[in-house]
Amino acid sequence: MVSDMAKRRPNIVDILIIVVILAAAALAVYKFGVVNKNEAAGVAEAAETRTVTAFIDEVRMPTVNALHEGDQIFDEKTGACIGVIKLVSHAPYMKSVIVADGSVKQVEYPDYYSVTLTIESPVIEKEEGYFADGVVELKANSEMNTFTKYGKPVIKVTSISR
Repeated sequence: MVSDMAKRRPNIVDILIIVVILAAAALAVYKFGVVNKNEAAGVAEAAETRTVTAFIDEVRMPTVNALHEGDQIFDEKTGACIGVIKLVSHAPYMKSVIVADGSVKQVEYPDYYSVTLTIESPVIEKEEGYFADGVVELKANSEMNTFTKYGKPVIKVTSISR
């Protein structure tokens, strides 16, 4: 005797379930296989090496000594590499002070320094702006929490040039 299951033919609900499963599988293959591969290739091709100038204000000499040419600098939020420090220069920190006659003068603030970093960075230019390593957004006059092998400075990006 033949069982009831062997006699049963697929109905419209069974066919719809099979079609939905096949469509979901095809969409997953397309998304993860084709689209991500194209996006990754576009990011690698579009990256240009740019010079980013950054400024660190009001730091002591140990922080200045912790910044070395050739060290990589990373974004603290994402951990992504912003670039490689190419030049470190420092000058005494100047502070605006009101003097006795009511005028404002720039005076040297003892034991504090202003540091200028020149960073060579792989930058991708998108519609939204400039991105280091494709992830970290670089904006002029924005502050970023960063870290290097020896320190954790807060930098202010002053310019992005070719």
